[in-house]
Amino acid sequence: MAPPSELAAVASDLLAGARVGVLSTLSARKPGWPLGSLVSFALDGVGRPIFLFTEIAQHTRNLRADPRASLFVQEPGARNPQSSGRLALLGTLTQVPGGELSEARDRYIAVHPEGRSFAELGDFLFWHMNVEDVHVVGGFARAGWMSWQEFRENGGR
Repeated sequence: MAPPSELAAVASDLLAGARVGVLSTLSARKPGWPLGSLVSFALDGVGRPIFLFTEIAQHTRNLRADPRASLFVQEPGARNPQSSGRLALLGTLTQVPGGELSEARDRYIAVHPEGRSFAELGDFLFWHMNVEDVHVVGGFARAGWMSWQEFRENGGR
């Protein structure tokens, strides 16, 4: 297993370079089963993913029933997905509180300008992921788990 400082650096670079990932939520329609959705995200000031979700999306319905989720991110433009960097963040998603909405909106729209018009609709809300654990694959024989705190302490953004 790679040392936490090496894994944190890989994870940090992957998160900073990614704009989309696969969010897996627990299905409200078929309890106990995961459902993956392609989602866009940006990062807040402490490196947590921020999302803009519509109320009618299945992943939003799932999160309202059970906030646990996993966000999978892969190295952008990877030629060989099996040997490229990738990570999974595990945590719970909650709506961004009112006092943090302006910053979340600005950060999200800076990465996804097309989200500006959606952010103005009442049906779209900002969510963030309260990350608990990070699983990183940084290439051959460079993989491991760390808590969000370990990630932050070892240089994660």
